[in-house]
Amino acid sequence: MKKVLFVEDDVLIARIYSKKLQEAGYEVIVAADGLEAMRQLAQQPPDLVLLDLMVPKLDGLDVLRFIREKPELQSMRVVVLSNFYLTTVADRAAEIGVEAMLSKTSCDPGLLTDTLRKVFEQPAPDYSARKAAGRARATGPAAPQSEEIKSGSGTPESPASFRTRMRRDFFEQISAIARSVEEATADFLSAEGLGRNVRLEALSRKIRFVSHMTSMAGCYRIAQLSSALEALVFELQERPAAINPSTLHTVSTIGALLVEWLRQAEEPDEQCLAPTTVLVVDDDEVSNRALAFALSRASITARTVTDPVRALELLRAGLYEAVVMDINLPGMNGFVVCEQMRELPLHRQTPVIFLTSHAEFEERARSLLNPDDDFIIKPILPIELTVKITAHVLRRRYAAQNSGAPHPA
Repeated sequence: MKKVLFVEDDVLIARIYSKKLQEAGYEVIVAADGLEAMRQLAQQPPDLVLLDLMVPKLDGLDVLRFIREKPELQSMRVVVLSNFYLTTVADRAAEIGVEAMLSKTSCDPGLLTDTLRKVFEQPAPDYSARKAAGRARATGPAAPQSEEIKSGSGTPESPASFRTRMRRDFFEQISAIARSVEEATADFLSAEGLGRNVRLEALSRKIRFVSHMTSMAGCYRIAQLSSALEALVFELQERPAAINPSTLHTVSTIGALLVEWLRQAEEPDEQCLAPTTVLVVDDDEVSNRALAFALSRASITARTVTDPVRALELLRAGLYEAVVMDINLPGMNGFVVCEQMRELPLHRQTPVIFLTSHAEFEERARSLLNPDDDFIIKPILPIELTVKITAHVLRRRYAAQNSGAPHPA
């Protein structure tokens, strides 16, 4: 029997996936954090490591480096569960060397067991001759001690039966889940000093749980939103200096939207964020190129212009799902551009995310009157902008589905 070490800090998610892996014939050991995973690897090396990159203490990349740097572990098979929006982290994992990478928002136990079967059908990897090998990319949302889960008995559950059960269980718990996310968000936003880090870790756990559960329940619109917020929260954990009025505002508004959608959810929602096209209007060409590249990693295509007049021409000619606009543009204020854009039939309600300075952010945010508009501080944290665009586009597409309004295919 093949042994799988599953590195996952959420007990319920670990049990759900472990049960399906047991039914597929695997022995499963769960490690709740990166440090415990390293201990298990040193004492009881498994045949494969199933690694969530976003675990506490030592993260997934630390565990992966530990595996590839130990001669006795270099042939270890590793399958990674990654957040679609954390492309830089996924790239690092691929460079270090993994056999497969799955996006958590599109992964279910059936896909996971099929992936493991295919990985075991291939020869064991050999990383001894190279330090890094990238062969996979993500596609498509007090720590417990480790526990060994022995193989269970009984008739394996069919994929259809599993999905039905997951959906039933999720919708039975959805009010409590929404309340826990709301409370964790409020606790983080009100915290200060060292207590903020503790509250941020608690919020991260809640959002990560929602990403897993909504995906398994077939609520893909909510899974997409929670996965985006999960990525931002992870970035704030890694870079506490990035916590500022802008990112706090984003966590607050996206967290509130997530809670709202959870409370409104009554059935599976198959909508996913298809490729998106946005217009970026900023006279800084270097910044435009950097933003376009960062957004492209999340399947967001950015058309960039430096001239506000040219921006209005493009807006008249075609439909963009969001506009990112600097306020201080040459020859025309960004707010004036927005006013003229609102006169165009296709863009009367197109979300506009204004770029502003740190000093002006709070005053701008307080004066925000149009719910379709938003602000973000320059210099921009790319994942924050990605999260804002994702939320606005998902909300607009959801509204368009219910009203019959046009949106890009």
